[in-house]
Amino acid sequence: MSWQAEYESKIMSAEEIVSRFFPNGSKVYASGLHVATVLINELMKRVKEDELHGINMWGNWMNGNFPFKDLDVAEDVFRYHTYFAGPNERNAFGKCTSHIPVHFGDVLGLAKCVNPDVAMISVTPPNEEGLCNIGPLGFTADFVPHSKVIVAQVNKNLPFVSGDCHTYHVSQIAAFVEHDEELDDLPPRIPSAEEQKAAEYVVERVNDGDTIQLGIGGISDAIGDGLFCKKHLGAYTEMYSDAFAKLQEAGVIDNSRKNYRPGVSIGGYATGAKHLYDYLDHNPEVVFASYHEVCNPARIALNNNLKSINTAISIDLTGQICAESIGPRQYSASGGQLNYVQGAKYSDGGESYICVTSVAHTKKGDVSKIVPMLTQGSAITTPRNEVGCIVTEYGVAELRYQDIPERCKRLIAIAHPDFRDQLTFEAKKLGFLY
Repeated sequence: MSWQAEYESKIMSAEEIVSRFFPNGSKVYASGLHVATVLINELMKRVKEDELHGINMWGNWMNGNFPFKDLDVAEDVFRYHTYFAGPNERNAFGKCTSHIPVHFGDVLGLAKCVNPDVAMISVTPPNEEGLCNIGPLGFTADFVPHSKVIVAQVNKNLPFVSGDCHTYHVSQIAAFVEHDEELDDLPPRIPSAEEQKAAEYVVERVNDGDTIQLGIGGISDAIGDGLFCKKHLGAYTEMYSDAFAKLQEAGVIDNSRKNYRPGVSIGGYATGAKHLYDYLDHNPEVVFASYHEVCNPARIALNNNLKSINTAISIDLTGQICAESIGPRQYSASGGQLNYVQGAKYSDGGESYICVTSVAHTKKGDVSKIVPMLTQGSAITTPRNEVGCIVTEYGVAELRYQDIPERCKRLIAIAHPDFRDQLTFEAKKLGFLY
């Protein structure tokens, strides 16, 4: 049988796929970001109508509209276990959704532990060789090989990316449902004046030829804009964002001086504006890797002069970083932050930067992001032993190998002026300063 004939024989409706491949008690992998929406919604419909039970699902930040927040069911009926929360997951914690604390560099270990019965993923239409592509999703690349059965939603708008392990032959997928839908078009937002200033301090510390990792957020976007003054940059990054695409199109990123996997950008995942997806489609100069590769501290450290740039929710005066929770309330996840902080530490010429604006503008007024102690219940994303540099619009605090009193002084110096006296008072009260 030709692959074309095999593909045609495997095309089904979402209803038929869920009926055939998702029995009660199934362990399901649902991927993240650009997901198989029609399959997920059909599965959720069956659970809500009490036609399926004992369903355990694993995934992360799903783009789209899913009824998780409206599904308050017992654990033996349905549970969605997520290792990175977006709006859908965040709104359903305490109902049908629970958080798994895990670094992105250990997603492969999670996949082996779960060993899903079925993976439902989004793929491109098959190419002339009968190969489908999972798109720019390195976490999916880790999970799918450890799933017993693969079913897929075919979406022509998903970019066919160059990847280490991102293609599957039609013969490897049990069933297909064809359903085209636009990917989320998320243009970068305009950075604030404070974010621009914080970004300037980091851009000053990036040298021609460095390899870059950028996280998500306004400061990262501002840093990307600022890097157009550099030359011969490399990219080895968990998130390949719009900023990377623009820099690479302009020739600023050419990967010519990168010593580990030179000549190409290495990314873990991509989501952003339509321009980004168009740029990545069949582009051999951007290679996507599994999280076991791209978020592995040992692999990250192989890149000389690796500059890692991430953000945080709050930072205490000893240097502990919370980047994922508001007190005990889970907001996002650890992601790959610590993986890159550690990788940059062991990179020859590397450095890590945690970049924040000095205050959060809340309904109750401005709140300092540099605090005496983290709020009770806060998750520590990056331990103080690992932290490198903290950056705000007021400067850079180099913390590595500094004692607690010196850390306090340096962090207070880059806090918002309105909070410095109170931070000093609290630091002395806690015995950090004396």
